[in-house]
Amino acid sequence: MILTEFEKRRAANLIWNAAGDYTISPGFRIYDEDGRADLYWNSMIGASYRHYDWKKLKEFYNSFHETVDQELYENFFWIALENACYGKEKSLRPAFPELRRDYAERKLKNFMPGIAESRDGWITEGHFRRVLGEDSGLPDLVDRKLLSEIELGPELDTEQWIAALSRTLQKYFTYLPGKPAAEQKHRRKLLIPQLFSLLRRKGRRERGTELSPVHQLAIGFSEELMGRGGEDGSPFRTHAERYAAVTEAGLRNYIISYFGLPLYDEARSRELTERYCRGSHSGCRLHFTRGRMQGEEKGFVGRMHREMRAQRERNLQAFHREEARNRAAVSELVRRIRNALLRQMEAETLRSGSGELCASRIFRALYCGDSRIFDRTVPGADGSLSVDLLLDASASQQRRMEVVSAQGYIIAESLSRCRVPVRVWSYSSMGGYTILTLFRDYRERERNEEIFRYFTTGANRDGLALRAVAGQMEESEAEHRILILLTDEKPNDMVKLKSCGEEQAYAGPAAVSDCAEEVHKLRMRGIHVLCVYTGLEEDLPDVRRIFQQSFVRIRSLDRFASAVGGLLQGEIRRL
Repeated sequence: MILTEFEKRRAANLIWNAAGDYTISPGFRIYDEDGRADLYWNSMIGASYRHYDWKKLKEFYNSFHETVDQELYENFFWIALENACYGKEKSLRPAFPELRRDYAERKLKNFMPGIAESRDGWITEGHFRRVLGEDSGLPDLVDRKLLSEIELGPELDTEQWIAALSRTLQKYFTYLPGKPAAEQKHRRKLLIPQLFSLLRRKGRRERGTELSPVHQLAIGFSEELMGRGGEDGSPFRTHAERYAAVTEAGLRNYIISYFGLPLYDEARSRELTERYCRGSHSGCRLHFTRGRMQGEEKGFVGRMHREMRAQRERNLQAFHREEARNRAAVSELVRRIRNALLRQMEAETLRSGSGELCASRIFRALYCGDSRIFDRTVPGADGSLSVDLLLDASASQQRRMEVVSAQGYIIAESLSRCRVPVRVWSYSSMGGYTILTLFRDYRERERNEEIFRYFTTGANRDGLALRAVAGQMEESEAEHRILILLTDEKPNDMVKLKSCGEEQAYAGPAAVSDCAEEVHKLRMRGIHVLCVYTGLEEDLPDVRRIFQQSFVRIRSLDRFASAVGGLLQGEIRRL
């Protein structure tokens, strides 16, 4: 298998993002049979780095080298690690249960025949059947018991985890706990296959197709950067890892090369970061951009830019395939918004202390002390409303890029036709940065198609994104300001949340509380915050906690205009 620099870099990014540390190199990266970085397993490796001592784990893993049952031990190592780490992470990272189920379904559907014929293959298959809530299907009671003992729980620390798995391997096989590889029972070495392997490698080098250090496991294909014998992994690091964002300047340069040139100069960017990255978001940084690249990039970043351009075409093609439906949605949403605005635009006559004298109320000034004896005509809300639309562009939306870009376009186009100033952003986070990409500004009515550049990557720190965009809304001269968040509402970021001198993961209930607090603060400042929710039923309690009743759940584009139109109509009428 030939691994491209792009997939190596992508695997490293998945690990870094899940670990919350862009300087680590745990020693492993996992790929599927096509050489693509595996989303679930690399995320799991990164997450496990936060809970376990990887130096000890690698020493333990190295003790399997050249043993009689090396492949069995390695596969069981990964099953045990996955099960234990998932138990620790599932409440912290709302996306993990869905990623796990998706991986299990794909794995069982496409289980490799050669693996399925081996004992570790059967047991791996049984494990992922259990993940889906099924019976393991293992006919041998010994294997069922073995699987139960391998599926270690989240309560164990590193030493306990190693000890528990060591006991199981000793009980069922020939493994000697606490002994290095040199003292384990070894397989017989055959000179001829080794010589054949060397000749084959020589031929590949001569053809210029030297393979990466990859071997097949029941879970996929493992690239072991530290080598099968435990050597240091630095020679196998990718160019991007050597470039790596280990300094502030390096990380900032990487973010700029990946997402685009900054919207503001360095002084202004620093000022905004200092203003908004406080309290629960201290330690974070902001990058405002229009997504304009500084030039043709090479390597991983260049490949990602090409993927972004390709995704834009896919977004546009998906929109045009359903153009009749989408244009009808725009028309319906325009009608609903205009009806709401017309009601607001109707002039009202109010009792006032100044204006046109109303003779019939003079007696109230004389006998009741009521100075409101004048009539004053108050204009409607025409020209005093602006809308900011904020699109969640985190990796949890990866499968919905075509749908989200269409939804964003429909809302922006409808507001534009109603002459309501609208500004459209997307947000995601990577390496401690929250990235806010501006697609169109208030006066840029002809730039709605820029929304089809929508592309997902990284995590999402919703509270900081809301705070930063609300700060930008101060530029609006409108009397009434609406902020619409289009999201599946799974806040999750690598930088921990700071509260009362303590730190906790920015995920789960803590992140939801942060978002709810931020929305409350914005409403106290007079900003009307709405949510177009695209997530799962199980997360609805979190959405209600954050937005109260000011949200609508969208399951498909079919009723999108009706649902969003009703939400906007109700909010406009309350202005």
